[in-house]
Amino acid sequence: MRQMYVASCHTAKKVLVLSNITTISSVYLGVSGNPGDHPNINNGNKMKKIRTFLTLATLILTACNNSNNEISTVTDTVANTKVVRSQGSIPPSNLFTLSDAEKILGEQAHLIDSTSKIKGEDPKYIDSMSIVKKDASTYNCGYMANSKDKKTGKTGVVYFGFERYPEVSSAKKVYSFYKRANENAIGFKELHDMGDEAWFGSSPLFVYVRKGDKIFVIKVNKTTSMTSLNEFNLISKKIAENL
Repeated sequence: MRQMYVASCHTAKKVLVLSNITTISSVYLGVSGNPGDHPNINNGNKMKKIRTFLTLATLILTACNNSNNEISTVTDTVANTKVVRSQGSIPPSNLFTLSDAEKILGEQAHLIDSTSKIKGEDPKYIDSMSIVKKDASTYNCGYMANSKDKKTGKTGVVYFGFERYPEVSSAKKVYSFYKRANENAIGFKELHDMGDEAWFGSSPLFVYVRKGDKIFVIKVNKTTSMTSLNEFNLISKKIAENL
């Protein structure tokens, strides 16, 4: 249908241009314009058909112009949609929210820390990965429960950290370093259902996940009787899926 429509537009434009160069009778009756070239059609009928054909060509050309405008609008809309989508990935600060923290802690909480670092800035903590981590952009935040847990006497705290590296190889290098450093931690185990690779620790409650060039960590510094391991796992998987 699209090819046929374009062809009609082209034909209409050609007819209208030719009508300005020569007479419409020349277009319709033949190059010579001699009525004898079409003995079965009289001049009156010929001119009537000419006017009808010219009107039709004009209507088609008008429709073509309107269609082109509509197509441009749609194209622009699609292009804009693509731009929005390309810029629409979830910001690091929205990956782990107050609501997520409260689900893990099992009670109401508040923000106690929120920092970010752009590529090229020195990392907050210095270790043998600092040179590699300097090239990463990072975001960190922490939430604390509003009240002390009566059973344990502790106040729950959960931290979230996000890192994005310029190369996947850099993220792999950092992930491998911290995995090796924590293999003897209590409850350490590798996870095979989250991101590209991940590991878990039970004391403190901890998960470390790499997906492509990104790494995130969730750590519950002080577990209480209200802390939910199920919510911890669900939220970790949700974040991994959203990276």
